[in-house]
Amino acid sequence: MKRLQLTRRAAGWTDEAVRHIDAAGCDIAVIRRPPPVECDALVAGGTLGEVRFTTAARGAAAKIDRALARLDLVKPARQRAAFADDILSLVCGMLAVFSWPRVEVRLDLTDEQSCPKFHCDNVLVRLVTTYAGPGTEYVEMPAADTVHRVAPGSLVLLKGHQHPTHADRVRHRSPPLRPGTRRLCVAIDRADWLTAATPDPAPDDTGALG
Repeated sequence: MKRLQLTRRAAGWTDEAVRHIDAAGCDIAVIRRPPPVECDALVAGGTLGEVRFTTAARGAAAKIDRALARLDLVKPARQRAAFADDILSLVCGMLAVFSWPRVEVRLDLTDEQSCPKFHCDNVLVRLVTTYAGPGTEYVEMPAADTVHRVAPGSLVLLKGHQHPTHADRVRHRSPPLRPGTRRLCVAIDRADWLTAATPDPAPDDTGALG
């Protein structure tokens, strides 16, 4: 069972595209895919908030189910099941491609811009994907006046300050939201990203979700 979980891959995912984030000179990799889940009704019935948990492949499905329950992301059942399945596939993909023993998963349902400042995180590699609402925004240095917005559903891999080939060429942020809009996104990091942080992080380092 564990081997089957580790070989799961989400829709649109390829190991080669994900591994490209490790290349020198690459601080962001965007894997474009349409939203894998229709979750408007799911999001409308959810409770605003954030849930975090750490997991290996084994036991991840149960932890995902508990996280969805805490945010009341439970109905319609078919949308909940499809959403949970995509998260599980992303977890297993990150564990397998980067050979991490455990990951930290964050689910965030919000109706406001959680991090308006463009920044770079003090992590190795972070995966962010948006299931509802506008996607992550980013700028490429030094052309910081051109703001790019990733389409919902796409997988965004962001290299952080801890990565040995990080070049500080990309800054990202969560997008502004129109009144009445909800944004549902998921981020996945190596589980020990905070305790393994470098001693002197840059001033704009943050654990905020992009």
